[in-house]
Amino acid sequence: MNKVKCIWNDIVNNFFSKRLLVFCIFQFSILHYYISTVKHFSIMADYPATPWILPFIGQNVYCLFVYGISVVYFYSNIPFMQKHEMYVLMRQGRNRWVFTKTLRICLSAVMLSIIEFALSVLILLPRVELTAKWGKLYNSLAMTSAGTGYGVKLFFSYEIINENSAIRTLLIFWTVLFVVTALIGMIMFVLSIYINRTAAVVAGTFFSVLPVVFANLYLYKEWIGFISPLSWLNLLLLYGKICKKFPSFLQIIIVTAILIPILSVVSLKGMQSKDLSWINEE
Repeated sequence: MNKVKCIWNDIVNNFFSKRLLVFCIFQFSILHYYISTVKHFSIMADYPATPWILPFIGQNVYCLFVYGISVVYFYSNIPFMQKHEMYVLMRQGRNRWVFTKTLRICLSAVMLSIIEFALSVLILLPRVELTAKWGKLYNSLAMTSAGTGYGVKLFFSYEIINENSAIRTLLIFWTVLFVVTALIGMIMFVLSIYINRTAAVVAGTFFSVLPVVFANLYLYKEWIGFISPLSWLNLLLLYGKICKKFPSFLQIIIVTAILIPILSVVSLKGMQSKDLSWINEE
């Protein structure tokens, strides 16, 4: 029980940090820029908005880029070699320490995904209607050009609305959001152990830029969609509406379920042979 409490305290104490505040500021700013125009149209058309707007955010490459950069900044303290961790590692041992940090990355990814959804709903308040359906607002924006005249900056695809129910679509999107966030965090963790923190941040930034590259080259370089985790947040890609060759939702889940344990083992092997260098920062 004490071990579980220690792990939980480690996750919570490190999650609620200045990096989380910066993450929230970045995300609130970019989400507000796009969603506020939808809210304005909601007022003008007198249609309430439903909470299921986040999957449409995934179609915007600039939102994906800013989300990626925000995640990279949040995980920028990897490989968690702050001086106070030296005493934690001495008590826990390297094996348990790596397990705790892997768990921290994955649970942080869950909480960041929840915060992303909460921020998107917060911006829509008080125009939010709690219903399991997509609602008149998103259907109108998807099936007509009415939003253009009111400066709506988000694209609402009818193919997304027509593919699945609103709640199921959000669950698919949220699952992919968690998977992508955790995967970027784990890749950065491994690189920071084997090379250094700078290499990890550069790699994370590379993944953040990939959605922009893919959006411009997908007609010629379909394979980029398979190695661009943030591009998976565009559900049209997973539904096969963008490329002939595309990663499916099931493939993403299976690959991630295999990759994260492998990355954990690789990071453990690296820690066992690494000469530790502690960083004097929070």
